[in-house]
Amino acid sequence: MSERLTLATSTGLPFLTLAFHVATGIIALVAGFIAVAMRKGGTWHRRSGLVFVWAMIATGIAAAIVAIYEGKPAGGVVIVYFVVTAWTAVRPLPRANRAVGIALMAMAFALGAAEYVRGFTALERPGNNIEGVPAGMMFFMATILLLAAVGDLRMMLAGGIQGARRIARHLWRMCFSLFIASGSFFLGQMQVIPAPIRNVPLLLVLGVSPLVVLLYWMWRVRVKQNLRGLAAAKGPPRAPAAPKPDARPRAQAPAEMLK
Repeated sequence: MSERLTLATSTGLPFLTLAFHVATGIIALVAGFIAVAMRKGGTWHRRSGLVFVWAMIATGIAAAIVAIYEGKPAGGVVIVYFVVTAWTAVRPLPRANRAVGIALMAMAFALGAAEYVRGFTALERPGNNIEGVPAGMMFFMATILLLAAVGDLRMMLAGGIQGARRIARHLWRMCFSLFIASGSFFLGQMQVIPAPIRNVPLLLVLGVSPLVVLLYWMWRVRVKQNLRGLAAAKGPPRAPAAPKPDARPRAQAPAEMLK
């Protein structure tokens, strides 16, 4: 197993790969937070979202290369999975969408199962962790991956999704991708941030804020919409119908009643 790569100790191709990973990660974080803050569907949201997607794909691939070099599981592919499936929810691939979707779904099932195995392995070790990663985090990621894979399967069996479900799929996967990036940088790399600007409460907020945004959008897009649908289905109580006027011609009154 190779030692952990750092910018201070690595050289050559490993250094370039790690530097590329850090640079694209920072770009992804900036673009992701801009996309979250901008009006959804607007120009800035679309442009920053596109930058976020490509930067996250690049940083995920670089992270996978670094992990393989260090002899660790290539966790960067998880980022690629969530970003690609989030983007194709609103921008389907014209021809290879189904084939790519099946491949990504299979990868998510495999990664989720492997992460469960790592979690149980960590439980058997001192401290219940593997290289500082607690078993609880592994079980959390494994569960999210399997739920996402089940969502992929349901979408394929249904022949696609539309409306609020499609928007929800896009939003939660984008927000979770940003959460992986922000948590990895602001929390996982807290020790490399210079001490004068290492404000721990602020770093905690930045690290978990995408997860809070994810929960907000799921409430707004799915829960709130469902509540509105139920209210519309019930509707206000109907007023009693007015009696219909008698359309039959009235009989002529006798002549003596008209005098």
